[in-house]
Amino acid sequence: MANLAAAFTGVFTKARAVALLQYTTVRFRRKPRWLGTAKSKLFRVPERKKQIEEEIEELKRLHNNYRTQMKAVRHFLRDEVEAYKLVSRAGLVLQTPEQEEAEWQEALRRNEEWNQQTAAKREERLAAERAARKEYILERLVLKEQREMDKQEQIEAKVRVEKEHSKTFITRDNIDKAIELALVQPTSFNFALDRDGNLHRAADSAPKENNPQS
Repeated sequence: MANLAAAFTGVFTKARAVALLQYTTVRFRRKPRWLGTAKSKLFRVPERKKQIEEEIEELKRLHNNYRTQMKAVRHFLRDEVEAYKLVSRAGLVLQTPEQEEAEWQEALRRNEEWNQQTAAKREERLAAERAARKEYILERLVLKEQREMDKQEQIEAKVRVEKEHSKTFITRDNIDKAIELALVQPTSFNFALDRDGNLHRAADSAPKENNPQS
């Protein structure tokens, strides 16, 4: 017995015991239908309850009243529908062919009038849209022309600057003069600048100002 208790003590730990206490089985309130009739109630015949005579008569009276009222409602609705059909047919029969033609022409006239009003509104809207579109296109053309003019001015300014720079270019005609000038005025890039912008060359002992021609 002690060994059995020790075995169960090892199986049912504290955490497992808490889990089992929190576990709740789901039960049916009554026996499911698929189990069939119990053997103890298999051959039992339920007793049919007898109604009181006054209760039976009262139920019959209420049922007859209900059927009578529903029949009256159905007859009333059927008569209303038949009367509406007769009135509609009478109105159609009373119209002569001339009246039908006049009514048709009136409908055509109204339709034509509505079409004209719609066409006038449409033309007005389209005219406004065309004017707005034309103004927008003209504005874009003016802006494009202005951009082209600005671009042309920038190009001409660059051309003028390049023409001014081209005066100092070495060409086939002035290459001999450029060589002689380079030999007479040699340029030395061995110099340094101080914080004040003074130029200090290796061959000079005194500082000199920055000369653009150097």
